[in-house]
Amino acid sequence: MWISSRFFVIFLLLHLDTTCSEPFEAHLRGPGFVMEPPGRVEFSNSSGGWLDCSASGSPQPTVDWVHADGSAVTEIHGVRRVLRNGTLVLMPFAAAAYHQDVHNTIYRCIASNSVGRIVSRDVQVRAVVAQAYKVDVEVLSASRGCTAILRCVVPTFVKELVRVVSWVHEPAIYIYPSLQGDGKFHLLPTGELLIHNLQESDESQSFRCRSMHRLTRQVVVSSPTRLRINSHRGIISPSVVEHTAHVQVSQDEGAVLLCVAQGCPSPEYSWFTHNGAGPLPVLSGPRVRLLGPILAIEAVTGEDSGVYKCTAGNVGGEASAELRLTVATPIQVEISPNVLSVHMGGTAEFRCLVTSNGSPVGMQNILWYKDGRQLPSSGRVEDTLVVPRVSRENRGMYQCVVRRPEGDTFQATAELQLGDAPPVLLYSFIEQTLQPGPAVSLKCSAAGNPTPQISWTLDGFPLPSNGRFMIGQYITVHGDVISHVNISHVMVEDGGEYACNAENRAGRVQHAARLNIYGLPYIRLIPKVTAVSGETLNLKCPVAGYPIEEIHWERGGRELPDDIRQRVQPDGSLTISPVQKNSDSGVYTCWARNKQGHSARRSGEVTVIVPPSIEPFAFQEGLAEGMRTRTVCGVSRGDPPLKLIWLKDGDPLPDLLGANVTMLDQYSSLLSIPSLSATHSGEYTCVAKNPAAEIKYTALLQVKVPPRWIVEPVDANVERNRHIMLHCQAQGVPTPSIVWKKATGSKSGEYEEVRERPFTKLLGNGSLLLQHVKEDREGFYLCQANNGIGTGIGKVIQLKVNSSPYFSSTSRSVMVKKGDTALLQCAVSGDKPINIVWMRSGKNTLNPSTNYKISVKQEATPDGVSAELQIRTVDATDSGPYFCRASNLYGNDQQLVQLQVQEPPLPPSVLEAAMISSRSVNIKWQPKTLGTGDVTKYLVEFHEADPLFVEQWQQIEVKDPPHFNALIENLKPATRYAFRVIAEGSAGRSAPSQELIVRTEPQRPAGPPLSLSARPLSSTELLISWVAPLPELRHGDIQGYNVGYKLSSSGNTAYNFTSVSGDYDGGNGELLLSGLAKFARYTVVVQAFNQVGPGPLSEPTAAQTMEDVPSRPPEDVRCAALSSQSLQVSWQPPPIYHTNGLLQGYKLIFEPIIDDIQPSKDEVESRKTTALTMVLTGLRKYTNYSIQVLAHTRMGDGVVSKPLFCHSEEDVPEAPADIKVVSSSSQSLYISWLPPTEPNGVITKFSLYTRVVNGREELNNEKRSLPSQQAYYEAKGLHPHMEYQFWVTASTRVGEGKSSRVSSQITTNRVPARIISFGGPVVRPWRSTVTLPCTAVGKPKREWFKADVALRQGGMHNSQLLDSGDLIISSLQLADGGNYSCQVDNGIGTDRLTHTLMVQVPPTAPVLYVTSATSSSILMHWKCDFTGNAPITGYTLFYRRTNGNAEEMQLSRHASSHELKGLVCGSTYQIHLSAQNKVGTSPTSTMLHVRTQGQSPGHPASTALLAPNSTSLLVRLHSWPDNGCPLLYFVLQYKAVTEDPDAEWVLVSNALKPQRRIVVNNLKPSTLYQLRMEAHNVAGISQADFSFVTLTKDGDPPPPEIVHRGHRGQTTVIFANMNLLIPSIAAVSGLFCTIIMVIVCYRHKQANHIQKESLENRANSEAAQRERYYATIHKVSMQNNDKIPETSEDISPYATFQLSEAGGNMSQPHHGGPANTLLHSFMYHERALAEGCSSPPPAAVLNPPTTTHHHHHHQRPLKTIHNYYQTSPFHNISKNRRRHSRKTEPESEESESDQDQLTSSRTESSNQHEGKIKHNSRLIQHFPNHNISITYL
Repeated sequence: MWISSRFFVIFLLLHLDTTCSEPFEAHLRGPGFVMEPPGRVEFSNSSGGWLDCSASGSPQPTVDWVHADGSAVTEIHGVRRVLRNGTLVLMPFAAAAYHQDVHNTIYRCIASNSVGRIVSRDVQVRAVVAQAYKVDVEVLSASRGCTAILRCVVPTFVKELVRVVSWVHEPAIYIYPSLQGDGKFHLLPTGELLIHNLQESDESQSFRCRSMHRLTRQVVVSSPTRLRINSHRGIISPSVVEHTAHVQVSQDEGAVLLCVAQGCPSPEYSWFTHNGAGPLPVLSGPRVRLLGPILAIEAVTGEDSGVYKCTAGNVGGEASAELRLTVATPIQVEISPNVLSVHMGGTAEFRCLVTSNGSPVGMQNILWYKDGRQLPSSGRVEDTLVVPRVSRENRGMYQCVVRRPEGDTFQATAELQLGDAPPVLLYSFIEQTLQPGPAVSLKCSAAGNPTPQISWTLDGFPLPSNGRFMIGQYITVHGDVISHVNISHVMVEDGGEYACNAENRAGRVQHAARLNIYGLPYIRLIPKVTAVSGETLNLKCPVAGYPIEEIHWERGGRELPDDIRQRVQPDGSLTISPVQKNSDSGVYTCWARNKQGHSARRSGEVTVIVPPSIEPFAFQEGLAEGMRTRTVCGVSRGDPPLKLIWLKDGDPLPDLLGANVTMLDQYSSLLSIPSLSATHSGEYTCVAKNPAAEIKYTALLQVKVPPRWIVEPVDANVERNRHIMLHCQAQGVPTPSIVWKKATGSKSGEYEEVRERPFTKLLGNGSLLLQHVKEDREGFYLCQANNGIGTGIGKVIQLKVNSSPYFSSTSRSVMVKKGDTALLQCAVSGDKPINIVWMRSGKNTLNPSTNYKISVKQEATPDGVSAELQIRTVDATDSGPYFCRASNLYGNDQQLVQLQVQEPPLPPSVLEAAMISSRSVNIKWQPKTLGTGDVTKYLVEFHEADPLFVEQWQQIEVKDPPHFNALIENLKPATRYAFRVIAEGSAGRSAPSQELIVRTEPQRPAGPPLSLSARPLSSTELLISWVAPLPELRHGDIQGYNVGYKLSSSGNTAYNFTSVSGDYDGGNGELLLSGLAKFARYTVVVQAFNQVGPGPLSEPTAAQTMEDVPSRPPEDVRCAALSSQSLQVSWQPPPIYHTNGLLQGYKLIFEPIIDDIQPSKDEVESRKTTALTMVLTGLRKYTNYSIQVLAHTRMGDGVVSKPLFCHSEEDVPEAPADIKVVSSSSQSLYISWLPPTEPNGVITKFSLYTRVVNGREELNNEKRSLPSQQAYYEAKGLHPHMEYQFWVTASTRVGEGKSSRVSSQITTNRVPARIISFGGPVVRPWRSTVTLPCTAVGKPKREWFKADVALRQGGMHNSQLLDSGDLIISSLQLADGGNYSCQVDNGIGTDRLTHTLMVQVPPTAPVLYVTSATSSSILMHWKCDFTGNAPITGYTLFYRRTNGNAEEMQLSRHASSHELKGLVCGSTYQIHLSAQNKVGTSPTSTMLHVRTQGQSPGHPASTALLAPNSTSLLVRLHSWPDNGCPLLYFVLQYKAVTEDPDAEWVLVSNALKPQRRIVVNNLKPSTLYQLRMEAHNVAGISQADFSFVTLTKDGDPPPPEIVHRGHRGQTTVIFANMNLLIPSIAAVSGLFCTIIMVIVCYRHKQANHIQKESLENRANSEAAQRERYYATIHKVSMQNNDKIPETSEDISPYATFQLSEAGGNMSQPHHGGPANTLLHSFMYHERALAEGCSSPPPAAVLNPPTTTHHHHHHQRPLKTIHNYYQTSPFHNISKNRRRHSRKTEPESEESESDQDQLTSSRTESSNQHEGKIKHNSRLIQHFPNHNISITYL
């Protein structure tokens, strides 16, 4: 059989049942956005919104929407829909249906087809829920003769959505925004209204502001505001009150810079630019307009950006402001190339081109996306994206996204196509040798682009067409093609070389392998072969059968090769190279035979054809239109039949081309063109073909044509603000380029090239599109066309901008009094000539010739025409609208001028008050007018009727005649006012009416407290301070304040209010809020209240409590073993609400759990980290570890987590501890060993190694595995007198460990006594049994010794000697410990073994001692002398308050000190401690009795406590000393000192909360009073009586006789309560003397104590007594979020807390949760501290204290209190109350360092008690000197 690579084989193609590869995807096109959604969409909930997105591509892309995280946007019924055209619709919704994830989120549009997908920019959607709002008018300045500025004040929550659309000048004149104004009124673009040249008549005018919501289109109008003109006529220097600091506009848009100044006279404005070296004045021009406070620039460019300065000046000075204009130039983004085709394996490179107005823009933030997903930074070089080694996965859509700092984004897309790739075989078959009969399958797989086609051949020819052959082919999803050839029943003739050929347009690849079938030689039919002359011919013999011994070729009876060009290959094929036509044509025969001599032969014919060859030809250069040309295509060689044809640009020559083709002969063709034109340019190809080949040769013909006009530009006119297209098109060869230029001056001047920019578009056909044309576009334009042939062509045209008339404002108004001359002016701009006509009411033309009252003037201005209409002697009939109508050739416009003629009305009469309240008065009157419609409004004027000071009249407007009444509001309560009414008409105002005097009713405060501030004091405390409201807003004495607070993040709008009594002197106020959440932000408000009620809330202020340590441990602590010496620990942070600050990191505390006798060192370790995981390394192998984690903030360590136990992994063990080898007989040795001291796992086996040594020669080596529980072995059958060496290793599941030392022994006939057991330490717990082994060889005699004292059988009551030699000791005690020795001897040898027995017992009692004690804590240390031969596992601390329940606390084994916190102030505690080890618990330590610091309250000095006034008494409660225990409450009562001994006591309060001061009211002037007070704290009660005299009615000192009577009556006053003692004295008269002696001794002791207190008060020593040093304050939250106060600052004076309800037994805990607050204090113990009771006892140990300072007791059960306004818990206290102490819990604590601080305030409602007071009458006597004093100020 034969095959050739470059010759034609004529055969019939088989039609295979295969799947053909797809054609090249040239028709596919990736998606591109036709309409990309905007970057921001806002809409109202009432209107809904929609987002349009459409794209094009082939096939048509599908449009989808996704969220910012990539999740698909789905439809929500009634809320959100996705239409089929790609539009996302957000439907209108109710305010309650607002969803942030729908209505305030980011959407993206995705367009995708089979090529790829692209993603749009982020679309920020914001739905605005329509809310009602109100606008007000603010008058910034209003001075006569100057300019008033009115501002429309819009609430901040809608300010960005609302703009001012107009102002209404009452009653119905609308003023619209303009750049210039009408001379009187000027509404600025920003909404401010300027009213120039203010006069007295302007004061009667009212204005309203009209605003519009830009989303809902809702119009809101303000209430009318009347100008109040200041009569000041002096000079006021200018000051800038409003200016646009930064204006940002896009290029070609208009910019308005605003700078408004107030001053008198009205300032003049100058504008300067600072864009150059110095300031330059801004001059008016075609684009720039200077309009006073406004600088307007039309069609801004980048050169306009920069800093501008506006200067406003008058005779009083000048003021200036700087403004910045930023021009945002749009950028264009393009990817080059936008379509890139790259072969597989090649490199693709895209470049993102960013330009602005045709110029490159550098330093941009560029992101690359592929099929909608952002690419990583690799492969990116600035603006270039490189894709190396392109594969199928890389094809698709690429996007370049440029994001500017302003936030807007621009993008471009490009498509990466996969180029042609030659086929590559992925799988091929192998050579096979088979017997006839079985089925055979051959498979080939190939990949390439386009997808290759696979064909099969057998020995170079198509496969046989019979039923046994089946060919299948399919394409995978990856584009690979797989083809199979299946032969159902293989036969001998099927053998041969099978080849699969994969081919596409990029190339072909082939694989061939033989299929050998056993059988006789067989040669298949050889078809006719055609070879190409000059090429290589490869003839393959199609032989079948196997095996074949040899193959030969013959021609003409001669065996080949017979020529140097011929060669027979080893596989039997014949190669001829090169082929020659004459020599190689003919019949060739091949024959084949096997070893048995069987042979076969077959012949075939070979024909040789010579391929054609074309002689090169070309067209001459410089051919132009009208010339002619010719060229000849000749074939120099090639066999017929030959065919010659001509092609132009790859297609046959068209008939219209006019070209002639002539065959000169069989081998030559002439192409001639008689007249050249531009259509003849192109590539001409001559094609020559015969059966051997097809040959082409191409030459280029270029006919050069100079440019000429297709569309010649012409002059054009355009109206202002319209678009115009300037057409300019030319043709030529090469295609000419079109360039537009604009003259910088005259027609013959310089020209600048016109470049693409906004509103200036250069179209591809050469046309120039100008949009929004302004005057600056007018001028001469030049269009040039050039293609390098000739000089090119050009045309200059003129563009004229025609401007229709226009006014700077749409309306203006003129007011004239009756009888004056009215001047109506209008200024119009536009192209001249301009015709102006004045009209009345829009329809009646005014003509001076028919109306003698009017005259018209008109004069030209540079920009247009100025016109004036005069109306003389105006009256009411002249009022109305006038129109100035201007027209020219290009349009018309008109301006409204409203004329008002004013006449004053008569004053009103019969003025009276219809209703009077505290804040308003309703006034009514009777009109007195000349006629109907004379009065447009009434002005009601009023001021305070203060005889000492007459205020300026205030006024309100009444615009609803004939409703002749007015409600005057916002008056001051309890104030006299004077009222009068003025009527105002169009001509002015009337005279005022008669005045009416009215007094308003009183009212509650109208102003909030001022200067509210909140300052954190700790992690749970905020100090709130404020200043009283303004005096004029108090409306009476401020009785107190309501302080409200809430968590800022809670979302709750309600405040938790607490009341604080006021100072009554208008001073500052303070409140300490405690018990707050840690590191939380609170919002605080305050309101004042007086006798009528509360006033308004202050502006809220916010403050954050300080950081604290975390109150919860880290969560989800996990541990995993990584190796034998490393563990990985992970955790999660504590709950966010329990971190109490910013986490600084975490601390890991870990220690091994080991059972040592006594640890040599503390193995507790800690490590810090900021991560949520840590790997612990360097650990003990195969050891259980206890692991705890805590979080820490800046304030310290938080709560530690529960221990987590984790075991390190196993490892190979260490070496066995010891080994012994002894001789047990002449042929045996006994080996024993000790396990490793560090097994590092579970021992699985022991390996015993044996080595036999004879001198230096090693004779044998043996290894034996033994069970892990066996620690001995007896080697038997040994050779005598040989040295044996032994060593042992231990193994775990990990592997074999280190070996023990090598022990050697020589076998001997004499066996000396040797002990095979091992000694050493033996540890056992007490009361257990121990066996001490002593196993020996040599049948020795044994003796046991304890500490060298021999033991005999029965010598120890608890010991026993066994026959085996072991010693058993039972019921171990500590005395049984010691050294036990076993000695053996058999006459041949001796040996001794020692065991050290250690008995573990419980530890001894620790030694406990107290190092310091405060009012709320006790610090103690301890040490443990003897641990019982076992490690301490922990301590138990027992403590109890006297007469209280015992409590216990478990402490760490590492602890050596502890501080008990939260103890009761001034109480005695019993404390003892015990220690534990694994054996048991020690006895408790010696009981300690420790008392916390603090005493019952002291007594203040009367001068510091009392300050009387005429009708009131100021009591400074903060001056009462608490003696270290905070005050809980006061009992205060008083009575007048009269001759009546039965005068009643007046109870002020029986539960007065501690506060800074309180005022006792309703006293009589110049009166002597007695004041009795009781002060209560947790340690007891202190009572004192005081006398004072009120001042006179005028505030003078009282008369001396009253003061003297007070001094004389001291004894009477002091013993006034002896009446209370008479019944008791009568009952115990027999014991009177004894009682007197007891009381005298007692009072003597008290006198010393009081004298000491008095000295301390004078020295102001409280600060020193309470000097504390706190490092950290920790809190533990209670159940239900309840908290018990920790220090005195933790409870605010009037805070409302909720405590759990308790039962009647006060000794039981009132709370079921964990113990409450822990307070850690660090104190300087070298000072003698007398601290206050800084924290209450824990909730679990609330015990009723027993105080011994006083003699009376009462109990009050705890009760849950929810509101301050509940009934006082002490309402049952008797008026004649005796001194007593209380057996109850502390309600609140006090810590005060400054008497002026409001820290003695306590909370009455936080922890209230209620219940009846049980009194036990006892006899009490006071010495008069100690408690009585007279005070007046």
